[in-house]
Amino acid sequence: MAERILVAQPVHEAGLDRVRRLAPDAVVEVIEPFGPGAILPEPLVRDVTVLFSDLCPANLDAMPRLRWVQLGSHGYSQLNGLSLPPATTVANASGVNDIPIAEWCLLMMLALGRDLPGMLAAQREHRWDRDARFQAELRGRRVGIFGYGNIGRELARSCRALGLEVWALSRFRPGGRELRYDPLDRPTRTVPVPDRRFAPEQRDEFLAGLDHLVVTTPVTSATRGWVDAAALRLLPPHAVLLNPARAGVVDEAALLAALRDGTIAGAALDDHYRQPMPPDDPFFDLPNVIVTSHISGSSSSTWFTERVWDLFARNLERHLAGDRLLNVIARDDLELA
Repeated sequence: MAERILVAQPVHEAGLDRVRRLAPDAVVEVIEPFGPGAILPEPLVRDVTVLFSDLCPANLDAMPRLRWVQLGSHGYSQLNGLSLPPATTVANASGVNDIPIAEWCLLMMLALGRDLPGMLAAQREHRWDRDARFQAELRGRRVGIFGYGNIGRELARSCRALGLEVWALSRFRPGGRELRYDPLDRPTRTVPVPDRRFAPEQRDEFLAGLDHLVVTTPVTSATRGWVDAAALRLLPPHAVLLNPARAGVVDEAALLAALRDGTIAGAALDDHYRQPMPPDDPFFDLPNVIVTSHISGSSSSTWFTERVWDLFARNLERHLAGDRLLNVIARDDLELA
């Protein structure tokens, strides 16, 4: 039977045309993106072999021919607990939003490093203030990246350009990983090797030497709450935490306490424990925190739609040829039912 492709993503017309040229015999159906727990009509999904979506429908049992799920997101915890068919491959969108997320991290390091909130407060108050904290520089500081995947490596490139020392803690070796999507098609040999690489069991040594801790790892049972009260106490008091990844990697109560009592100097948070954040969320009012509304890298990023369709088309070509896909999530990392 011909491939049946179901797309639940914002359409990029050039990308859709490319998909249809690559698979002229396939049935390609485009629907509106759906939310968690959605049940899709059985006649629509019964023969689907490829799903291009941020989510899977709740009635996965109605999709026995499903062979490949292409996520439009870097994270994949939304699949936790689902019963995917055993032969189904899952690929994420790692690489699509690496550049804007890395740029968000640089923006936050500069903003916290020079106390941009304090500068803006002085401007609002019509106050001339030349305090030394507004004159700090990043060069020579040490950034620790927890999770050295596509986002971590993109951030490392930018940090190196600014003269920062890069440490990385990851389960994987720091070199380039094959079969990963890069919109700029840079060879794997150009991947920056961190100045020091740490294994998970070296957490204490890693944290104790940092000026900036950046969380870029997905949230799994192994990483949930990894940055706990003990981890925050290991950071130097002047250190700041940046989390453009998943809020759940950092223990909420421990982070609140550490920011309130000065255990760490500050934080920039883009993913949150409650989304959207309610007006009375305690993180809004902390003077040493910059809160952004999950925008470090999202579907409204400048090149998101073009890149995610480029990734899908590249993987479709591989799928049709029987080749291994880009960005495959290891089955062991998918916490399925």
